Order: sequence, then structure tokens, then C-alpha cells
Amino acid sequence: MNHKRIYYSCCTMLAYFICERYYGKHHYVWCTPYFDASSRMSQNNCVPTTSNPREIYWSLRKEVEAGDLHSTKVFSTRRNIQGGADAKLSAGLISAATHREILDVVLRAQLHEFKPLLLVIPGLPVCRLLRPVPVSERAAVLSEEFLIENLPRKLFDAIEL
Repeated sequence: MNHKRIYYSCCTMLAYFICERYYGKHHYVWCTPYFDASSRMSQNNCVPTTSNPREIYWSLRKEVEAGDLHSTKVFSTRRNIQGGADAKLSAGLISAATHREILDVVLRAQLHEFKPLLLVIPGLPVCRLLRPVPVSERAAVLSEEFLIENLPRKLFDAIEL
């Protein structure tokens, strides 16, 4: 398994809130061991812009601050939260009433509720939770990307820059 010391991810305030309130403070996280893959200090990595936590954070923040109602990032986040709720319902982890409530929250969420949060995840406590993203799902064939499907809140810091 990868022995990096820190992993980084970016999520929205809305996604964070939903995990905290409805999923027992457990989060679904797509992460990488590079905060800014384009930095000269991050040698030997191939994480492209669409999986670069720094790029994701700042582009989402710009779109939210600009009031961009056509934001593709906000649209995909809404869709991903809905898909996550569907999966939790199918797995029997939430009730139909909770599922409906989550979908209603997502539908009614305003643009400012999609502000980004940077997640900083110490590697050692999560090493057994990390799962490499299959090559077919990575943003680039050689990028280092990982999933943590059930990350407890106590194992990461959430930062608003």
C-alpha cells in the first residue's frame, strides 16, 4: 500500500453537512497524496487538474463567489450527493424518509452552500481504509488517486481557505 504521510481532498460544505448529519459523520472521499500536483515540489506525480485538490478548491470557490448558476462543479456535486443517497438507501443504511430529506436539501441548496472545504487526511490512521481508484476511473492513467468510502470525521481536518 502507498506510504504517503498526508492525503488531500476537496468537498463542498453541503456534502460535508450531509455526511455529518445523515451518515453518522462518515465521509466518502476521493483523495490524492498531493495538495498541488502542479507544484515543482510535488515531483513524480501525474495528478491532473480535475483531481488536483488545490485546483478543485480554488475553481469551485471562484464559481461560488461569482454566483455562477451554470457551474458544472455545483451541478456534478448535486448529482453525486443524490447518487450517494441512492446508494445508501439501496444498501439499507438510511431510511426512505431520510433519503427524501437529503434529496430535498440538495434540491433546495443555494449556491453559497457549495463553498469548498479542503480535507487534510493523515496517512497512517487511514492506511487500511485507502483503496486505489481503478485505472479506468482515474483522471489520468498514472495519477495516484484513492477512495476512502467510510472515513470517520475524527480522522481528518476540514479547512476553509
